[in-house]
Amino acid sequence: MTERLPVKTYMLRPQKKYGPILGAILFFLVSFFFFQFATGLERVAGKFLSLILFLLTLLIAFFCVAGFVYLRKEKFIGFFISSEGFNDISTGHRYGIVQWKDVAKIRIVEDLDHRGKKYICLKLKNPQEYIGREPVQYKKRSLELKYHYYGSPVCFSNRGINCTFEELENTVRMYYDNYLTREKEKEAAKEKKATDIV
Repeated sequence: MTERLPVKTYMLRPQKKYGPILGAILFFLVSFFFFQFATGLERVAGKFLSLILFLLTLLIAFFCVAGFVYLRKEKFIGFFISSEGFNDISTGHRYGIVQWKDVAKIRIVEDLDHRGKKYICLKLKNPQEYIGREPVQYKKRSLELKYHYYGSPVCFSNRGINCTFEELENTVRMYYDNYLTREKEKEAAKEKKATDIV
């Protein structure tokens, strides 16, 4: 019997790790500028507009901090893969763990937006289920567009994680092949057991 492969993780790239906290610092500084600017204005309309900009930049800074806290809670792991499936946190989509039993085929496709970049694209047996898992509406729309252009909502690359594209591709193929081999062995064992009974 083929053994299950151990869980393997890839960490986020430093830009992805510390980008949200640097963004939060930047937006806190900009919001402080808008607040100082508003206090120095004479007209009420200008003060009101500056205070709105102050609140918006403060809100964006809050979301940056929340993003950093989420990544820290995940221990800055951008991608993990096991014998049952994988979860890609680096893209920001929250479709959860993609199970190997739902994967029909692995393809490599060219990124339509960035020439020379590639995606690992997984043709799924149930793509609508994975699109439906995404709780944020604009990210759900992003998954629908990926499904339309690439044939699958689950497309990912190494851009957010600390490895080469070839390393990621080889790892995904190795774990998927391990799953297929184990499934074939289970089927063969079932058939053998059925013939032994007869």
